[in-house]
Amino acid sequence: MNMLSNEKINFKSLEENTFKEMMKLGREIIQEELRMLDKLILNYRDKKVFKPKDFQPTTIKTKLGEIPIARRRYKMVINGKVEWIYLLDELLEINDFGLYSQGIVEMVTREITKKSYRETAKTISEDTDNTISHTAVRNIVLKLGEKIKKLEEEKIKLYEEGKIEGEKETQYIFCEHDGIYIKKQKTKKHKGKKKFKVKHFKKKKGKKKKNGIELKIAVIHEGKEPRYTNDYKLKNKIIVGTASKAKDLKKIEDTTIGTTYKEHTIKNVVINGDGADWTGSIVEGAKEIFQLDMAHIQKKIYMAVSDEEYLKKMQEVVYTEKAKDIFSLIYNYKVELEGENKIAELEKVKELEEYLRNNEEGLQRYQYKLGYKEDQLEEIKEELPSLGSEESEMYCTCRDRMKRNRTSWSVIGAEALLKVIMNKMNGTIREIITKKAEKKIKEELAERIPEPKKVAKKKYEEMRYVGTGRILENVGQEKIKEDIKNILRNKKWSEMLQIM
Repeated sequence: MNMLSNEKINFKSLEENTFKEMMKLGREIIQEELRMLDKLILNYRDKKVFKPKDFQPTTIKTKLGEIPIARRRYKMVINGKVEWIYLLDELLEINDFGLYSQGIVEMVTREITKKSYRETAKTISEDTDNTISHTAVRNIVLKLGEKIKKLEEEKIKLYEEGKIEGEKETQYIFCEHDGIYIKKQKTKKHKGKKKFKVKHFKKKKGKKKKNGIELKIAVIHEGKEPRYTNDYKLKNKIIVGTASKAKDLKKIEDTTIGTTYKEHTIKNVVINGDGADWTGSIVEGAKEIFQLDMAHIQKKIYMAVSDEEYLKKMQEVVYTEKAKDIFSLIYNYKVELEGENKIAELEKVKELEEYLRNNEEGLQRYQYKLGYKEDQLEEIKEELPSLGSEESEMYCTCRDRMKRNRTSWSVIGAEALLKVIMNKMNGTIREIITKKAEKKIKEELAERIPEPKKVAKKKYEEMRYVGTGRILENVGQEKIKEDIKNILRNKKWSEMLQIM
């Protein structure tokens, strides 16, 4: 930095210049480390399998900026077919997100839950010495969403086959269902085609198709626990969801419960829903109890009933063991409205009655279905709490991000971002990025289905950073050599990046 230039010196310029110099130094250090690793791979590879061919250039996009490297390409023959592979890429696992580093991917997941693709790209470009476009951010989200979905599908398959199970024990599980519509992107029309106008035929009447995508979400928890004085939070909360069908949500939900808890310890699964068709239709198991969400009941009553006396009675009776007595109150109220010729309000009350009739089995509170009386509810409120947190969870999960500014979505894009947001809230997103989630499944599978004929292989230990020294110097040459041998020994052909 030239301190004798005519440019005015202030702390900001000093800070920015120092930042750029340190980023440059960091890139040079990583380049040197990568060259050393590539050389060690050359020396300790399986020389009968991997034949070095040439060097191929690429660029790794990191927090420090773009790092150009030239790594060796190796030739191998599988069943008489020639394949090409970069062993350095496989060792460092840097090919999952288009050569963006895990650090950049984690920054994307941190920002994308609150910001648009463009805003996220702008923030990352400003906070790092790296330029990223909004398209690149979207591609990272799509790739990550795809990984999460594949992992979910694998867990569902293994769970349904009875090969994996949970470890925790609890008597009651609560699932709160809700859905939210987001705007769907319109399909692009082909250019050059003329519109065909129908003049002589009337369109058939039918239900108007909503131009939207319904995100279906389930909040799974064990009840409530104290957070502050007179304040509670959901205990061991897990959020799952999908932009697909309700039966797909049910599979994800059942798998999440079955791979988290020992199912034989669960007495009941209480499902709280808003009354939408799918929230009650997916209640299937013998242990499952459906309950209509009280906040939605109260809202429907308030919107339909104007008479204060009837309003108070209806709002109170639904909390009691005889919640179905509300239908008698509705009948009497309809008779009075007909006599007074209040047609508009009568129609509202009929809609209220239809809503409650459609969800009649869920009208009574679940505590009464379990055999408890009204005077016992206070004693059991910690073990069997009142439900109704799905609305706030929906806002935190996706409504605030995905309905802002009337943003429109593709089904694939909505599904991917929803999966990323949920795993971010569940605290599992880093496990997905670093492949720890996949390793957990494999380890559990190995424990439950032992393979005595196979020789146990030594697990690969990740390199750790210590102090401010260089990576290879801190770990030691012998340690690096052994790690490389183990990685190349344990890699399956299907796990390697094959480039023709």
